[in-house]
Amino acid sequence: MSLNRKIFIAGMALSLLVSFGAKAQGTEVADDNQTQATSEEGAIIFRIENITPIANKDGLTDKCSYIMTVFNRMNQAVKSADVVLSWKDNISGKYQVKDGAIQVVAEKDATEVITSQVTIENIAPHTQKSFEQKVMTDKCFLLLDNVEFKVSSCRMDGDKNASCDNKFNYIDSKNPEYYSEFKDVPESVLAKQVEEEKERELSKVTETVNSIMEAMDATEKELEKIK
Repeated sequence: MSLNRKIFIAGMALSLLVSFGAKAQGTEVADDNQTQATSEEGAIIFRIENITPIANKDGLTDKCSYIMTVFNRMNQAVKSADVVLSWKDNISGKYQVKDGAIQVVAEKDATEVITSQVTIENIAPHTQKSFEQKVMTDKCFLLLDNVEFKVSSCRMDGDKNASCDNKFNYIDSKNPEYYSEFKDVPESVLAKQVEEEKERELSKVTETVNSIMEAMDATEKELEKIK
């Protein structure tokens, strides 16, 4: 087993232990709130799923892929939005690897921030869409929950002045809505969405070229009249 994989597994175990301790301490509260919805009724909700380590040519993990699934619960389509996701890495500063083992370094308290920008486009009302992304980090377990996000330039379809920046709600895996509000996303659906995006972009290019050709034809006719 490679050292990098040992680090990944040890980190995941550490994360699970912390999570288990927090759950054990707050069991009564969690049970009381189990069925309560935490998102807004007319929100754009999203979750992070399918987190997968990606190895480089040396067999070491240096990046992670993940899927951001967005469900538009508004009555209007989302035309486009940029979402910046960030995760705080509090582990690297507190632990070090020595002789293949994880050791605690109590005197260090450095925090690293992992960021990833996602551009989402063309989400019809009351439908979900998934976006596959990659982020540069070897600690894929950090991407599960505890994410902070910032939305910019969010626009709804058909209204240039309508902003949806404040409509986004993040749903983590501890939230019942993570499982009740979203549908599973098979690979075939992701592949279809990629093809649809390609066709949409090609259509835009074709429309632009046709407009240019029409303008050139009109100009040529006007020049003929002058002659």
